[in-house]
Amino acid sequence: MIIFMNDAAPILELIDAFRRSKTMFTAVSLGIFDSERPPGAAIDRLLDACVGLGLLTKHEGRYVNTPLADEYLRRSSPRTLSGYIRYSNDALYRLWEHLDDAVIEGTHRWKQTFGTDGGVFTHLFRTPEAQRDFLMGMHGFGMISSPAVIAAFDLSRFTSFVDLGGATGHLALAARDRYPNLKATLFDLPSVIEVAKEHVGDEVSLVAGDFFADPLPAADLYAVGRILHDWTGAKIEVLLKRIYVSLPDNGGLLIAEKLLKEDRSGAVATHMQSLNMLVCTEGRERTLSEYSALLRGAGFREIEGRITGAPLDAVLALK
Repeated sequence: MIIFMNDAAPILELIDAFRRSKTMFTAVSLGIFDSERPPGAAIDRLLDACVGLGLLTKHEGRYVNTPLADEYLRRSSPRTLSGYIRYSNDALYRLWEHLDDAVIEGTHRWKQTFGTDGGVFTHLFRTPEAQRDFLMGMHGFGMISSPAVIAAFDLSRFTSFVDLGGATGHLALAARDRYPNLKATLFDLPSVIEVAKEHVGDEVSLVAGDFFADPLPAADLYAVGRILHDWTGAKIEVLLKRIYVSLPDNGGLLIAEKLLKEDRSGAVATHMQSLNMLVCTEGRERTLSEYSALLRGAGFREIEGRITGAPLDAVLALK
C-alpha cells in the first residue's frame, strides 16, 4: 500500500494557476466581459470556464458578468483592471517565459522576448495606444491602493502635494479626497499628462516634466508610487537626493510600494512582484530597512512604514 504523507493540493493548485490566469486574460482580450461574443468553435468552453472561475453566470444559455467581473473586468468600468490584464497577457506572460534566464543573468528579458532594447518604458510607450493601455492598467490598481496609502499616515500638517510620475492622478485625487484643503499637483511626462487630463478635472494641477532631469514643482510633500521599484539603488539615490533638495525643512516624502518582510518570509504577492520586476525592469521590491537606508543616505529622517492591506504599502520620510 502506498501512503502519501502530504496533501498534494498546494502543488496541484500551482500547476493549474497559470491556466486560470490565461483563461481570464483571454476572455478580457476577446471582450467577453464587454458583451462581445467572437465566433469560435470552442468559445463555449471559454465561457463555461469563466463560469467556473466565478467571472460569469449562465442561465438558460445566456452568459452574464458576475458583479466582480462587471466591476473589474469590464473596460468601461471606472475601476477596471482590464488594461493591466491586457498588459499582463501581451507582455508579462511572455516575459515570464524566460524567468529562468532572468534569474541566472539578473537582467530583464525585453531583448530576449521582443528583440527590443531600452527596457520596460521603451516597450510600454512605443505607441500612444500601448501607453494608454498601460496607464489605464495602473489606474485600476491605483483606485484600489491609493486611498489606503493616503490613509496610512496623518498628512494634515502638509499644505502642498506633488505626485511624481503619478500617471492618471489617482494618488493625488485620493490625497485631495482625504484632505480637501491640500493643494495637489501631478508631475509626469508630457504624453502621460495628456491622458491624466481625462481623470483629474480641476482638482489636481498638471505639470509636465521628467523627474530625473527637470525642476520639481514646489511642495512640502512629494509622493512616488510604484516608481522606486523600477530602478537600481544608484538611480533611486539620484531621485531621492533631487527630492530632498527640493523639500523645505520638515517636508515629507510618501512612498507607495510593496514592502517585503524584514526576514523575507513574505508576503507572497510581494515576492511575485519582485520577480516581475526582475523580468521587466532594473528594479526589485525591498524591505523597509532597505528603503530606510536609501532614504537616510539622501538625508531623510523619521522614516516610518505601514502595511496597508492594499496592493501597495506606504513609507513616510521627513526632511
